[in-house]
Amino acid sequence: MKTVATALAGAALALTLGTTAALAAPPQVFACVPEWASLVKAIGGDRLTDVTLATSALDNPESMKPTPGLIAALGKADLIVCTGAGLEDSWLPAMLDRAGNAKIVKGKPGHFMASEFVKLIEDDQDEHDHGHGEKKAGQGHMHGEGNPHIQGDPNNIRLVAGQLAKRLIALDPEGKDVYGENAKKFIAQLTALTKELQTKAAPLKGINIAVQHGHSIYLLKWLGVKSAATVEPEPGVAPGPAHLTEIIDDVPKQKIRFIVYAPYEDPGASRYVGEKAKIPLVKLPFTVGGTPEAGDLFGLYKDSVDRLLDGLAGRERT
Repeated sequence: MKTVATALAGAALALTLGTTAALAAPPQVFACVPEWASLVKAIGGDRLTDVTLATSALDNPESMKPTPGLIAALGKADLIVCTGAGLEDSWLPAMLDRAGNAKIVKGKPGHFMASEFVKLIEDDQDEHDHGHGEKKAGQGHMHGEGNPHIQGDPNNIRLVAGQLAKRLIALDPEGKDVYGENAKKFIAQLTALTKELQTKAAPLKGINIAVQHGHSIYLLKWLGVKSAATVEPEPGVAPGPAHLTEIIDDVPKQKIRFIVYAPYEDPGASRYVGEKAKIPLVKLPFTVGGTPEAGDLFGLYKDSVDRLLDGLAGRERT
């Protein structure tokens, strides 16, 4: 939940933006995760040629090991574009300290956290009722500020795109026309695609599925899909036999249609549940590059819907 301190920091940043000195060249950008690198490129176009990406779709964004090359890139960056809301807390603060770049610290125009511009879903909303009349403790990854996996909902990306364009213009006024036109075009295309996919995904509304982890909450909420069970009760911790048995027993009770997981996750436990309960396993791209079809943000949402519909039809996608 956003605090008074966060609001005050935002006000201070607004004052700073009003006096931002223009860069001598287009900004060097450091993106923490693939969705923001893709958005930067969509808005920056040919003007932004120096974009460093810290993680890939095969990396868990909440735990990565900094490399000397990434720290060096951070030291040269004019702008960092990350998620915030605790997603990168295990590695980004230490990298910022080591990089020693005053332009990109919190409160400066070069520090852009996408989660500050959208409404976060609280983690307690990501708990799952297993049909026993009570919530299960430890369901999903708890984050102090809310669930940070905001890229699952294209409406969030649309909001972030407008704010990112404003930040780029503040840092690089000479690129105003490029950033403004590209952002306008991107938002229009994403808005149209969002409507198209919501119509296509109508059969998914109201169905129950199981998830390996609570990373897809925004995607599922956007499409009206219900997460009825979590295979991995704690992130990175293998579920015990009793928990797996409970999930398997819940499949017919709650009419769970299939199980989803992300590319960076080991689907072993989910596969076991799927085989025992005779329901398909579906890999969702989670972010740009997570599947061959998810080459950009548009592909991310198209492929996510296609894969969910395949799961509904009983087809496995791994």
